Amino acid sequence: MSTKLTDANKAAIFSVLVLCMSVWAALLIRFLELTPSMGMWVLWSITPTVAALLMLLVVTRDGYSKEGWKSLGLHRLGFNVWWIAFGGTLLITIAASAVVWATPLASFIMPEGGILNASIDFLINVGILALTFALAEEIGMRGYLQPRLMSLGRRRALLVVGLVWATWHMPLIFLTPFLPVGNKLISLPLFYGTIVAASFFYGNLRIYTGSTWPTSIAHAVHNAAWGALGAFTATSYPVLVNKYLVGDYGLLILVGVVIGAILVGRMRRRGMDQAQSGSAAPEATATPGVATAPR
Repeated sequence: MSTKLTDANKAAIFSVLVLCMSVWAALLIRFLELTPSMGMWVLWSITPTVAALLMLLVVTRDGYSKEGWKSLGLHRLGFNVWWIAFGGTLLITIAASAVVWATPLASFIMPEGGILNASIDFLINVGILALTFALAEEIGMRGYLQPRLMSLGRRRALLVVGLVWATWHMPLIFLTPFLPVGNKLISLPLFYGTIVAASFFYGNLRIYTGSTWPTSIAHAVHNAAWGALGAFTATSYPVLVNKYLVGDYGLLILVGVVIGAILVGRMRRRGMDQAQSGSAAPEATATPGVATAPR
């Protein structure tokens, strides 16, 4: 237990801890023969939050001060970028789906129940995910890890967060059947590319607002959108379309997330452009024409 570790050391310990916990969770899921249920996904997705809590309360004891908890970015809403977190992320999946609908590979269909029911289900799923599974990941990755890597510089910090985040998924892919990726030679590069690009997208929202909530919203929208848009897609090539082109980490999703990350990065440079500290949450600074983040 130490309070004198550098931010880089804290980030390294957290990364090892969360990756070990991901292996443990995947092995437990396999040993207990758990099926994809609420309990299984809670066991898996909670590991980044548990790792962050262990760091705050046991390893560093930063959690025994108000500033330690504020460093997670939960004390601010970051409301001024929710429209980007929600609308920008949703637009990526809609645009990717529209591209495949315009090809001979797939076509647009009306889902059973119509657009209204599908939209309501989507919004409900986003709300649930943003307050549960997505938030559990974000508290660890963008809440705890990212601020403690900012001494490396923004690009390196966001790259490392993305690599840790992507690698955290690997035990679920290799040790359980619940995250099938098809041909791994194709899927894994796409998976890592999409996750790293999303780290820049979400990470810049975190820097811009000092808040973890917009990243949880964006994460939730992504997870809900590709499933929702799949109901509007008819295809004779489901693996090609739903895995390698659209889906969770398809090529078109990767391209869209890269574009989104670039645009959010430019927005961040025009507004709040302050490195985060692992020991305290950044304070918003006013820039002409840009509103400060709500507390």
